Amino acid sequence: MSSLFKSNYTQLLTMNNLTESNSIELTLGREVIIPINCSCSGARFSQAVFKYNASGNVTISTIACGVFEGLLKSQTLFEQNPTYVGNTSEAVEITVPIRCACPDRFDKRNGVKYLVTYPIVETDTTPVIASKFGIAEEKLLTANSLDPFSTIFPQTTLLIPTKGIPTVNLEITPPVELPPGPRTVIPLKKVAQSSSSRRRKTYIVAGLALSISILLLVLILGLFIHIRRVWYPLSFQPLSLSARNSQFSNFSADFLDGMAKLKHSLLNFSLEELQLATGDFCDSSAVGHSFYHGLVGGSHLAIEHMESEDAANRVLDILTKINHLSIVRLEGFCYGTRPYLVFEFAANGCLRGCLSNGKLAKELTWTRRMQIAFDVAAGLHYIHHCTNPSYVHRDINSRTVLITMDWRAKITGFKWAKPLFSGNEDKVEEEKMYNKSGIVGHKSYLAPEYLHHGLSSPKVDIFAFGVVLLELMSSKEAAMDACMLKDSVEFLADGGIEGSSNCLEKLKQFMDPSLEGNYPLGDALCLTLLAKGCVDKNPNHRPTMNDVLKALSRIV
Repeated sequence: MSSLFKSNYTQLLTMNNLTESNSIELTLGREVIIPINCSCSGARFSQAVFKYNASGNVTISTIACGVFEGLLKSQTLFEQNPTYVGNTSEAVEITVPIRCACPDRFDKRNGVKYLVTYPIVETDTTPVIASKFGIAEEKLLTANSLDPFSTIFPQTTLLIPTKGIPTVNLEITPPVELPPGPRTVIPLKKVAQSSSSRRRKTYIVAGLALSISILLLVLILGLFIHIRRVWYPLSFQPLSLSARNSQFSNFSADFLDGMAKLKHSLLNFSLEELQLATGDFCDSSAVGHSFYHGLVGGSHLAIEHMESEDAANRVLDILTKINHLSIVRLEGFCYGTRPYLVFEFAANGCLRGCLSNGKLAKELTWTRRMQIAFDVAAGLHYIHHCTNPSYVHRDINSRTVLITMDWRAKITGFKWAKPLFSGNEDKVEEEKMYNKSGIVGHKSYLAPEYLHHGLSSPKVDIFAFGVVLLELMSSKEAAMDACMLKDSVEFLADGGIEGSSNCLEKLKQFMDPSLEGNYPLGDALCLTLLAKGCVDKNPNHRPTMNDVLKALSRIV
């Protein structure tokens, strides 16, 4: 352990009341406190990085869960060492980031000097863990932003706040569930056989008659259903949002809504922390209009300067209620003289930046572009159909689609998102307040019914998504001089695919030259037809996001 965590051997023995003689073989399950240096640079969370020599067929999961006993997740270890495969006989040095934490101002005011990263095992509970370290359970829950009676899960970690050098009471162990004892046998008297065989025969005949009657009833019912299906086929009507949420579901709407709120706690950053992270918001840290790149405690973050507290509150209200892989994660906020929101950082910037950069555009292979399209569709499907209330984004464009280091897409720009309160009269006034914002978004992405009449529905996002699809395929801007990209698919006029021999040639000319022809022409044609359907002038002719996901899932 001393070698694994680069700890002083003597100090390790002293902290755990061990001697050299009894430290050679520790009993299975004995907790050992290991001191490490955690450099947090003003933020609470950080990580201590160690090196581990892996050899043989040792998997990432074995190292994370076995060697380091759940102090980090397998996914984290894999992301840190993407080239490690674990099938070599030679020793390979891998990087192991262990998450740690430093007391913040709140902790220090309460006398906390140390924060112990504790890996949870299967039998642990918060009262047992608190008793082991001699602290109140309430302080343990507060340090980890947990509610009373919260469920904790093995292979995750908790922070243990201590006022002095941490010690573990090894005599406190979780209660052991005893195996069930032998079943008590209750002696029964032998039941004498009935003297009347006639009565027994009567029961047998009655049972057979009942069984035959039930069988005939089942056959008749089955025949009735078959005839009804043949002569009266079912017709399915589209359900409203409230019906979709309430019918044919094993879970209540409140349960599904609560699942979305199971997010990590937001961090309250000070203005000084953000100034330090961005070099006082210098030009070199700017990554877009009102966006800055900052480094806080070793973590790369995107910091957005909001124009008003109302705008910041609108985004906070939405992003603290929803949680999806394809939607940018809100990490924290800062309310001072100016409001700031802090998000996860997308290393490759926005989609438009990738398409406009010759080098990055070449790295955007057809497969990656299809994955990006699917990610954006999944995020929009989530806010259209799976949240309560559902939302219309109203500002989908290639600059509000961020691209991560592993070429996955995340939707951002929720300051103009509008909730849809379907059938809820109490929310009518609130919806009117959102309508006062007028027409928002970029003109080249706006659906005609929204641009000219202010009518916003999920079909507005679908129209904008269609334009983004065309950008993904061609790398062209949504607006080019006096032309709109959405009008560039006119070569796919109704019947034009069969009637025009030049259709496929025009499609090839439309595609991004950076792809160098490395794409299935059939898939490209299908995607162009999908985009054409999305940008149809009639909103009733556009597909739903459910339809879009089904179509894309056949291509991705």
